[in-house]
Amino acid sequence: MSRPRKEGKRARGIQGRHGTLFILIPRPEDNTKVYWISTGLKDIPNNVATAMKMREKYLNSRRNCVMEPNILLADYIDLYLVSKRNIYNNTKDSYFYRAEHIKKYFNELPLRKLKQEDVEAFLDNLFIEFHLSARYVKDIKVLFAAIIEEAMKDGLIVNNPVKAVVINKSLAFEFSETEETDGDDDSFFSYKEAMRFLEIVRDHELYEVFYLTLFFGLRREEILGLRWSQVFLKQKMIRINHTVTKGRAVYRQNSTKSVSSKRTYPLTDEQVELFKRLKEKEAANKKLFGNKYVVNETDYVFKHMDGSLFYPDYFSKEFRKIIGRNPDLPQNITFHGLRTSCISILAYEGYDVKSIQNWVGHKNIETTYKYYVKIKEREAKEEISKKMISMFKPK
Repeated sequence: MSRPRKEGKRARGIQGRHGTLFILIPRPEDNTKVYWISTGLKDIPNNVATAMKMREKYLNSRRNCVMEPNILLADYIDLYLVSKRNIYNNTKDSYFYRAEHIKKYFNELPLRKLKQEDVEAFLDNLFIEFHLSARYVKDIKVLFAAIIEEAMKDGLIVNNPVKAVVINKSLAFEFSETEETDGDDDSFFSYKEAMRFLEIVRDHELYEVFYLTLFFGLRREEILGLRWSQVFLKQKMIRINHTVTKGRAVYRQNSTKSVSSKRTYPLTDEQVELFKRLKEKEAANKKLFGNKYVVNETDYVFKHMDGSLFYPDYFSKEFRKIIGRNPDLPQNITFHGLRTSCISILAYEGYDVKSIQNWVGHKNIETTYKYYVKIKEREAKEEISKKMISMFKPK
């Protein structure tokens, strides 16, 4: 058995300590002192060249000359979030909420001292203390890894300890309050269930919202953002090009989730009549409320009787109330499940994946295919169940 190497210099700016190679960087405020930055590499001769490349990359960083090398992880996260200018507000808000978990846990930890075992303990804590779902913990990890990747480009850390961490599934199973599904859930309606749902909500104030969302497979932000200026009754068409989303604030923007989400739909004669009735209802409400009618941004098709705009969560909450009152419907379906139900019905009717993708406005056909496979698997299991019960009847 070989003896461990003595601690000391391995190359210019590279030192061995406690069996690990460290990069030595002169402190800008005092050149007689240095920062010790762990490479995460074992102190063996074969790793010295790699450590030297890491040091060179750090020194050539585009920002290490202006950024404090000993910056706190929490402070760097704030800088990272501010730099994200080319993403939608609601996406940025989701980053903000995920990042808060990281900042609160690590608090005063310098970025350069972050280790893999720290990240593992942090992710485990998300299950144990906050009972988050495995999916949300994965989202936090993805953002965390992206932040550290950026820090590597800035020369503030030489490796990414987040990437190698594996989420503890046993802790997720034990502590997560949000139920994880494996694809066999009832998160969408079958055709019969959809017809039953529409019959139940026929006299509900949001009937038209539910109907149009199901028929066209709209996202919640798209049905909220539907405006009269984009409803063309003479031409029998509607245009989807505006969204209303909720994050730390409510955002109303002339954009959709992706370019493919901007789409135009034909209207049937019955649907034209539906929109005409909505117009008549709006006119009656204006007359009923008089001066108290809210006139700001009244171009939106769907709003309260007094003209005030729906808060984005309103549709989802009303939907859940209806589902809860009707135990014969799938109980874990959400408002977004109406969009998935549209895909389900189209798949059942035999439409190909590309046609469904164009109808619902998925950016990537892989997304449509994922739902398509899930739906076809469910149909196949139902058919097998029917066949098996005809062969093996219970006592």
